[in-house]
Amino acid sequence: MNLFDFVDEKQGLLFDTAPQGFRLQKLEVYNWGTFDKEVWTLSPNGETALLTGDVGSGKSTLVDALTTLLVAPKKVTYNKAADSSAKERTVNSYVRGYFGQKRSEEGTGKADALRDVNNYSVLLATFQDRGLHRYVTLAQVFWFQDAQKAPARFYVVAEKEMQIAEDFAKFGRDIKDLKKRLRKTELVQVFEDYSAYAAVFRRNFGIEQEQALDLFQQTISMKKVEALTGFVRTNMLEPPGTEEEVQKLISHFHDLDRAHDAVCKARTQIELVKPIVELGKEYRELQEQIEFLDRVKMAVVPWLAEKIVRLLSEEIVAIEKKLAVATAQREQADARLQETVDNITTTKVQIQLNGGNAIEQIKEQINQEKKILEKRYETLKRYSVQAEQLRLAVPSNIKLFIENSRELLNIKLQEQKTQKILYDELIDYGGKLKKSREELDQVLSELASLRSRKSSIPRKHIEIRKQLCQSINVSEDELPFAGELIEVKTGEENWEGAIERLLNSFGLSLLVPDKYYMDVAKWVEQTSLGIRLVYYRMQQESVRIHAEKPRPSSVIEKLMIKPDSSYISWLVSELRQRFSHVCCEDMNEFRRETQAITKAGQIKTNGKRHEKNDRHELNDRRRFILGFSNQKKIAVWEELAVNLRDAIKQIQKDIDETEEKQRASQVRLNAVNELEQHRDFSDIDVESQMKQIDEKEQKKKELEEENNLLHALQKHLKLLEVQSINQKQASEEAQGKVISLKQDKERCLDMLTSANETAEKASVAMRHKEFPYLDKHKQIALGEKPITVKHVNLFERSYRDWLEEKRKSLSQRSTSITFKITRSMMDYCNKYPDEAKDLDATINSLPEFERILGRLEKDGLPKFEKRFKELLRENTINQIALFQGKLKREQQTIQKRIEQINASLNSIDYNDGRYIRIEYEETYDVDIKEFRAQLKACTEGALTGSEDEQYAEAKFLQVKAIIERFKGRPGETEVDARWTNKVIDVRNWFTFAASERWRETDEEYEHYADSGGKSGGQKEKLAYTILAASLVYNFGLGLQKGGRRSFRFVVIDEAFLKSSDESARFGLELFKRLDLQLLIVTPLLKIPTISKFISHVGFVHHDDQQHRSKLRNISIEEYEQGRQAQGR
Repeated sequence: MNLFDFVDEKQGLLFDTAPQGFRLQKLEVYNWGTFDKEVWTLSPNGETALLTGDVGSGKSTLVDALTTLLVAPKKVTYNKAADSSAKERTVNSYVRGYFGQKRSEEGTGKADALRDVNNYSVLLATFQDRGLHRYVTLAQVFWFQDAQKAPARFYVVAEKEMQIAEDFAKFGRDIKDLKKRLRKTELVQVFEDYSAYAAVFRRNFGIEQEQALDLFQQTISMKKVEALTGFVRTNMLEPPGTEEEVQKLISHFHDLDRAHDAVCKARTQIELVKPIVELGKEYRELQEQIEFLDRVKMAVVPWLAEKIVRLLSEEIVAIEKKLAVATAQREQADARLQETVDNITTTKVQIQLNGGNAIEQIKEQINQEKKILEKRYETLKRYSVQAEQLRLAVPSNIKLFIENSRELLNIKLQEQKTQKILYDELIDYGGKLKKSREELDQVLSELASLRSRKSSIPRKHIEIRKQLCQSINVSEDELPFAGELIEVKTGEENWEGAIERLLNSFGLSLLVPDKYYMDVAKWVEQTSLGIRLVYYRMQQESVRIHAEKPRPSSVIEKLMIKPDSSYISWLVSELRQRFSHVCCEDMNEFRRETQAITKAGQIKTNGKRHEKNDRHELNDRRRFILGFSNQKKIAVWEELAVNLRDAIKQIQKDIDETEEKQRASQVRLNAVNELEQHRDFSDIDVESQMKQIDEKEQKKKELEEENNLLHALQKHLKLLEVQSINQKQASEEAQGKVISLKQDKERCLDMLTSANETAEKASVAMRHKEFPYLDKHKQIALGEKPITVKHVNLFERSYRDWLEEKRKSLSQRSTSITFKITRSMMDYCNKYPDEAKDLDATINSLPEFERILGRLEKDGLPKFEKRFKELLRENTINQIALFQGKLKREQQTIQKRIEQINASLNSIDYNDGRYIRIEYEETYDVDIKEFRAQLKACTEGALTGSEDEQYAEAKFLQVKAIIERFKGRPGETEVDARWTNKVIDVRNWFTFAASERWRETDEEYEHYADSGGKSGGQKEKLAYTILAASLVYNFGLGLQKGGRRSFRFVVIDEAFLKSSDESARFGLELFKRLDLQLLIVTPLLKIPTISKFISHVGFVHHDDQQHRSKLRNISIEEYEQGRQAQGR
């Protein structure tokens, strides 16, 4: 089948004597462009016609009317042949009848219109197929509703002939009434949108290809084929319709992606939970070791008790042996002492019988006097010590003793006064110490607060903000104080104190974003703050613009606002509005300015109010609140802390010195009280007592010298008494040793009983587990020293300390592992809040995490992997294979269609002995080649592919790379959409060229990728040839047989302006052989060349005075007669 199979010219046979297909009978326009106030009709009557007139007369207006009726609104380009901008002519400009511009009152251009928005417009075209005796009328009605800028429209398709004057008029003022009337009309359908309207008229015309209407519009202005590939793709090949398959792929991939997410999620969960379980095992082992060590620590006492029982038993045996020896020694000593006592008694009797009684009496008196002397010596010693404390002389007579007594009263009064003074000083020092310590605590608290942040805002304000932010769950950074965002510029330190005083209240103001305003206001209302708090609601509102630039000496010029703050504009506006003070160097300048401030901190506001607040030192940096960093403020507070510590040390030193003075005074006062107890001089008079003793000693000596026998007896008695003393001491020592040994035995017996009781408390399990551990590690824990009863407590403490250190080490490891476990648990809970809603990130949740791991490893992950592989293999890859097959079939269809078109082109003599053939080859476009390679990679090995995870993951990633671009990646949506449209449109897989070939040899004469480098006539000749083949394909003319509907109408607008007469004749002959009705739109210059092909002429004229166009219908004969009459 070729381009002219429906005509057999050699035999002269036609399927039907009447012209085939639907042809334009008439075009009617009402209120369209400059065709105004009446219905204007172009009547080709189904024959080739010429639409002509001067430039700008309105020819394109009528062509655009036909385009509006046939082409989708979003694809219409008005005045396309003149390459006008789409903005110059629009539906609105045609309906309103714009014809020029005039200057408005504002001096700008304003369009002049023939009609206002109260008019309506109608386009109507009637087509007739004489062979089938059928009519199809297309119409569109335009009107303005609700003063909208663009006109509304509705569409009409009728299977009969209609007229604007009869069918679209006399309906009243409401377009709805016209619609109702048309809907009631037989064989008439009314539509609100183009798609339904186009579907009906295409069906009536027998147009199967939707792109045929695009070709209709392109034909109007086509002069040459600029790029043959683009032309063939757009006009000669159908879109492959692969979008639905892409959506299916995306849908199937959605399930696969979810399955893959489930696998990844399960794997990730296992990766998160498995370390928790493994650490949990280590944690339990450590806990068991710790618990065992705790039991070992409890076993230390009974273990040592067993050791002590053995040691005590051995010691008791040794003590009993020593006790037997000591008892015998004591009995011998007692016997010797008794013998000496008896001898002393016998000797004393003999002394009494030989005058010893008088001497004994004197001795007794001497002994009594010595006791008195000894007492007086003791009293005198104490008196001397206390007197020395008071710097008083020790009295040697009664006179001095009385003088000392008087002086004691004076000293007592003086020391009591000193005590009161020192007590008052201590009270004063105590108050100062307490105050200094409280100040230091406050300073340290402020320092701790300052070190934890960069802000210089006072601690109480910071704490209030912290409470507020915690209550409403907001970050503190989102509620800044104004002072945190403002800083005095470097180099302006001389003004820092004054500016701080000026901005103090404003700097302590809290800036609250509008989204938190209600929560903040509610919290402040319900909370007793303890401080004054000012806050500003930061609404999205316009900031006041200050046209005047601040003066260089103004406060705001000495400030810097934090660069990354979102409140910069508001702060600048607020500062300029409220703190436009000028920094004055002298009082003359201060008096002149309305808003002013001095370095001393005097502030002048509005020229009237003056303030100077010297309650605090101006440059006290502790009170500064502005700045992005608080390092200087910290340094001041640190210096203050050092000074306070020094002051506290000095106060403590003063207290210590005062207490020392107080103690010294109390010692003197105690000395006074002690001396006041001695009221009689005789208490310390040792000299008179010594005289009395000397006198009695002399008398005793005289009596002893008078009796020699008595002297001998007394001497012997002394010897016996000394011997008795020694023997008594020996007896007492022996008795002490016996008592001591008995006590040791009793003590050991008590200890043995207690040790036995303690040892018996040890269970059988303890003796089998903990005791062997203690035996094994005794030398490591206690060293080489043997266990002794005496040091048992030391051994117990040492062993417990060693065990505690060991336990502490295990506990530290356990704590570290617990932290890792809970942190991992928290990571899991944060990442999977739904699965973890009943879990706590605590060590007690270990069993639950073990159960989770068990479920994931035994059930979850295998099930998800199986599902993923099934979806990947059976659904997604299978769908991609089907999609690939669809693309392959579309590829083959294109190849077949090109061959069909080539069969048609083969019947056309492009030049003598030569014809045109369209050739194709696969594109070298990188995107398309990569896409096809990706598709192939996705299906490779699908039937024999490995079942391992790496294969499935690799396939998934290959599929995902394609599907993500189909869906549109974040931030790349438009790029990916263009890419998708390009790669899935199989038409883009080919590039096309035209090959001019010799019929005889089929050798190539010339190759055309486009019409560049050709003359105007050659370009149009190639365009006509390609266009003819395109029309045959798109309008389905090559498939037409008797009784089938077809569309035979083509518009060529100004196509012959630059073509040669030969090219024009070639084109017209070609369209004639195709049995197409042409509407040729061209200026008057080309008419002689084409007149023999024309049956009807539509002549357009424009009245420059009235700005209206007129249309006249005449036959070609009438036109030629008129032209000849004018001598043309």
